[in-house]
Amino acid sequence: MKHLHVALCLKNGVLWEAGRGVCGKIFVILRMFLNVHDMTRYTTLLFSLLFASSIGVQALDVEVIAPGSLASSVDDPASVTSLAVAGPVDASDFHFMASEMPHLTALDLSAARVEAYEGDPIEGVRIFAANTFPELIMAGTALETVTFPPTLISIGECALAGTHLRSVHIPASVRTVGAGAFAGCRELAEASAATAVLGEGAFAGCTALRSATISGAVPAQCFSGDTSLATVAGAADVTSIGSRAFEGCTSLKDFEFGSALMAVGPRAFSGSAIEEADMDACHSLKTVGAAAFERCPQLRSLLLPESAEVDDAHALAMGCPMLVAVSVPGGVVPAYAFAGDAAVDVSAAIGNAVEVGEYAFKGAASTSEMSLPSSLEYIGDHAMEGMTGLQKIDAEELAEVPALGEEVWSGVDQSAVKLYTTAAMASAFMNTDQWKEFDIRHSSTTGTVMQEVDGTVRACFEGFVLLVDCGGVDVESVTVADIDGRLLARLRPDADGHMILDTSAWSTRVYLLGAIAADGTRFTIKLARNN
Repeated sequence: MKHLHVALCLKNGVLWEAGRGVCGKIFVILRMFLNVHDMTRYTTLLFSLLFASSIGVQALDVEVIAPGSLASSVDDPASVTSLAVAGPVDASDFHFMASEMPHLTALDLSAARVEAYEGDPIEGVRIFAANTFPELIMAGTALETVTFPPTLISIGECALAGTHLRSVHIPASVRTVGAGAFAGCRELAEASAATAVLGEGAFAGCTALRSATISGAVPAQCFSGDTSLATVAGAADVTSIGSRAFEGCTSLKDFEFGSALMAVGPRAFSGSAIEEADMDACHSLKTVGAAAFERCPQLRSLLLPESAEVDDAHALAMGCPMLVAVSVPGGVVPAYAFAGDAAVDVSAAIGNAVEVGEYAFKGAASTSEMSLPSSLEYIGDHAMEGMTGLQKIDAEELAEVPALGEEVWSGVDQSAVKLYTTAAMASAFMNTDQWKEFDIRHSSTTGTVMQEVDGTVRACFEGFVLLVDCGGVDVESVTVADIDGRLLARLRPDADGHMILDTSAWSTRVYLLGAIAADGTRFTIKLARNN
């Protein structure tokens, strides 16, 4: 029986007879409420119920003598569950399998060869190449296993997308695998494509895929959304990793970055479970894209070689709360690069950077100490916002005060943070907006409230009482101002060069002392009161 015109459908839980058109409507309804995968699975089950009582399933071995003749060799296609084909086949034969064999779960083409097709359009396509598993035609079918022809050189786009394949072994003869070839195969657990060049999204959405074997370039979205993927064999030989290639791979903890790696695309590992991204030995690595390691909750280290360019890597590893060890080359720490990374080593991340981008370290609350390199020229808007644990800044290498964007230190109690600099730079920091809010100290600083300039002028607090000792310097007067430079008092030293001032009535805690010696030397001292 070649065609069945009567089917059984479900109505109110009871089987009843209906024409093909009704069953088609059921298919449409299923499509409205289910995704493609579920639609295929449920319709396959439905048709199994429809035909099981009247038609026996069968396995067929068919030898064809000419492409396009498979249909004439199969008497009852609707009952076929397993099919082995020997001889030449073309796209029309695949179309016959897809449209007339709803129960086909096993397809063996090990003795077949695919011939070119040029004729009436099939699924909108008129020409199909030889030795190519045709694009789209078998997508969404019930196939669970497929054995490819040994002469196959290509697998077309979406060729087997949305099928029930459990494992895939792509033979060495295959040179290319088209975009989305196996996308959405949610029962696929294992895939081997060790020699083929993969297309974009080739295995995207294969949520049961646990292991894959690859080589060469991993294209964009290749394994995107594969939440069970835990093992990637051949990773050490990968030359490039495309955009979103492993995005959302929430079981992928380990990935071996090899010396052949040249590029990591935007969001390549975004949302994955990767724990270490140690690429310091990848000396061929040239580019790392934006958000490549964004929101990786288990990422602890990110080490890049000096050869890598990350200037445009916006949000490089944003939202990685466990990230500590960082080594990022280049002159710029990208905007948002480590935003939300509470434990990140800020000093290591800055390295020898010239510029720190906006929001780069926002929320690095665990940082208690940080060092600023001599190369640093600019820190962007809100770059250090929310660094609530900050206690010390080492700025002694700086010969120039870095320019700052807006609200760089928002949320930081700057008056409680000691900024250590050289005596020559102390005055410059004290007279620069945002920087002057820190408790600025230089190499002669002792204790927490004592400041000394050139070993001659000293000042300290005893409770609310300010004590100033000019030593042997001839100082006519000393001014006391708040952090914004508003004059609070003017003092004259006694004969021994001492001055005493009660500050209990003043609400501010940080003060600037200015003095001019008789020889014209200017002194500026910044100090904080303990209470």
